[in-house]
Amino acid sequence: MAEWNPDGPIRLWIGYGAGGGTDVQGRTLAKEIEAKRGWQVIPENKAGDDGTVMSAQLKTEEPDGQTLGFAITTTYDFAPMNSDNLSPEDFTYITTTAGSQMAVLARAESGWKTLDDLKAAAANEQIVWANWGTQVEAGAEIVARSLGIDVNHLRMKGGRGTLNALVSMDANVAWGGGVQKPLVEAGELVILSSAETGPVALAPDMPTLMDQGIDLNLGYQYIITAPAGMPDEIREEIGSVIAEILVDPESETRQFIEKQYPPAPIVTQGDDLREQILSTYEANVSMMKALAE
Repeated sequence: MAEWNPDGPIRLWIGYGAGGGTDVQGRTLAKEIEAKRGWQVIPENKAGDDGTVMSAQLKTEEPDGQTLGFAITTTYDFAPMNSDNLSPEDFTYITTTAGSQMAVLARAESGWKTLDDLKAAAANEQIVWANWGTQVEAGAEIVARSLGIDVNHLRMKGGRGTLNALVSMDANVAWGGGVQKPLVEAGELVILSSAETGPVALAPDMPTLMDQGIDLNLGYQYIITAPAGMPDEIREEIGSVIAEILVDPESETRQFIEKQYPPAPIVTQGDDLREQILSTYEANVSMMKALAE
C-alpha cells in the first residue's frame, strides 16, 4: 500500500490558549512533523470550555487527515458529559504524546506543606481554589469534602491561568498539570499532594490523594485526534510519524516533554487508546453521579 500523504496543509487545532504547555508542545510537534515528512502543518489555537470549542468544530470536519486536534484526554473522556452535541464516539484517537504531573499547589509563603496544613488554614481563612475546567473543579470539591472544608472555586483559562491566579493571590490553592515546574523549582510554589496514581517528579516523596484516602486521580494525557471515521491507513501514518519524533532523543518535542512532563513521552495508539478514552469516560460519569448525591 502506498504511503499516505496529505493533499495540502494540515490544520492542527490546539484546544487551549497560547503560551501554555499544550500550545508549546503542539507548535513544536507541528514544526518537527514538517521537518520529518515535508508536510505543512499549521497550528491554530481554538481555546475554551475544556477544549470543547475546538473539538465541537473538529467533529464536523472530514476525516481525511487534513484537520487534527491537539488537546488533553479530558476533552474527550470528561467534557462531553457537559455537552448535548459531543460524544467520545465522535472522534478518531490517533496518539498520546505525554502525561500530566497533576498536583495540588500553594504559595510557599503560606507555610503549608501538606493537605493537613490546608485543612487547618481553612478554619481561619477562606480557601479559593483555582482551576481550569469542570473536571478539576469537581476534583477540588471532592478533596474539600474529604477534608471537611469549604472552598470557593475560581475558573481560569488553562493551567497557566490557574498559576497566575495563585501567584497574584487571587487564589490560595490551585491545580497544576505540569506547567508549574519552574515556579516550584524557584521555591515560589509548593506541592501539597500528587493527584496522579503515583508521586509527581518534582515531589517524589509526596503522597498521592489516594494514599491519603481520597479516591481521586486527575491525571491526563496529551492527545492528537481527528473526526470519527478516519481510515486506518491515515491514522497509522500520522501516528507513526509522531511516534518517530517522540522516540528520538534529539527531538525538540521529546526534550520539552522530558523537561515539562517527566520522565518521558507516553505513546498509546490504536484500539488501546480508544478503549482508554471510553473506559475513563464511564468512570468519570460515575464520579460525577457520586458527587451529585
